[in-house]
Amino acid sequence: MITQPTPEMQLTALLAQYSDLKVMRDILIPADDKTMHIDFLILTRYGIFICELKSFRGIIQGEGMKKYWKQFTDGNEIDYFSPLLQNLYHMKFLKKFLEPLPFETYLHSVVYMFGLGKTALQIRPPYPPQSSIVNSIESLQRVIQLICEKKNVTLPQAEVDYIFEFIGKNQIRGDDARAAHEVQAVKYKNDARKALYRQICPECGAPIVPQGTPTGNYWVCSRWPDCTYTHKM
Repeated sequence: MITQPTPEMQLTALLAQYSDLKVMRDILIPADDKTMHIDFLILTRYGIFICELKSFRGIIQGEGMKKYWKQFTDGNEIDYFSPLLQNLYHMKFLKKFLEPLPFETYLHSVVYMFGLGKTALQIRPPYPPQSSIVNSIESLQRVIQLICEKKNVTLPQAEVDYIFEFIGKNQIRGDDARAAHEVQAVKYKNDARKALYRQICPECGAPIVPQGTPTGNYWVCSRWPDCTYTHKM
């Protein structure tokens, strides 16, 4: 029986082809009073690529700078928290985590959206600064290559090795810490769902109000147009 490689397996196999890269997976770091999980860190002499890997089905539509996108799958419309903004938080706290280093390094966020079956990814620019979104192994390769070609300042290999060892030594380890992080992540998602049930906008906390349109009935933020959050009833 042939098993289909998972997105994680495919990405790991791709990165293993590059002898000049250092790759770290499943990194857990402090994030104020919480923890932050990073799927992949790709360390190069040109900087660090923070890679968030997401699998999805159906169609995802949205704007690069918006907190919530829309996912259309199996006849349903679902709010989809933007992994672009999620990865900005990863970048923020990784930068803070690396502050003890005696030198600075460039950080770049890459979100890899891995489609399962027949899918479409329709995310309109602009995107957050120092961020890219890709939907294939090939486009991920191109982003890394283009960024590396544009960077004029390179780190000595000894500094790349130092960063690798620093992260490995100082990241949060242990099954208890990872279990606590999973509980924290589930609570965050549930709190966002509860906000909708309480008729509160998950973007800004203002009340949401019903509104009928030619395309259907929606919950709309009462702060419209300052807040553009909508949710189909």
